[in-house]
Amino acid sequence: MFTSILGTRLRWYQAEGWVFDPVSVGPDIIEYTISEGPHAGRHAVQRTFYQRVAPGIETTAWYEESGAIVHVTWYLETRTSHRFAAIPAWLAEDFTAYRGDNQDPAFIEKIRDLTAQGPDWPRHIMDDDGYFEVL
Repeated sequence: MFTSILGTRLRWYQAEGWVFDPVSVGPDIIEYTISEGPHAGRHAVQRTFYQRVAPGIETTAWYEESGAIVHVTWYLETRTSHRFAAIPAWLAEDFTAYRGDNQDPAFIEKIRDLTAQGPDWPRHIMDDDGYFEVL
């Protein structure tokens, strides 16, 4: 068994066909590419907040450029995860709007424009379980 999600490169599967491949988790950033699912084609580098909750249980949380809030609990021994995310209403209406790279200034400008147009509420809540493979 590995002892921390930090420094790990993985393939992560969530409900409804979400596949994040690859994902790299560090103490200050998470970098991921979504290869399958509603946001397929998205690449992002996010500032993350990390905490070891207990031996074998760690969490990461981040705030995305869309205003989405994501929190993931990683269960290392079972290689499973629990995701809670609150997605703005405008993005939940068209997940394809998030395809792109958040390191691209044109993409960030597009997302800021969409965010300004709203609506933010009601948020689309994702509260689901997944699993991951260490690469």
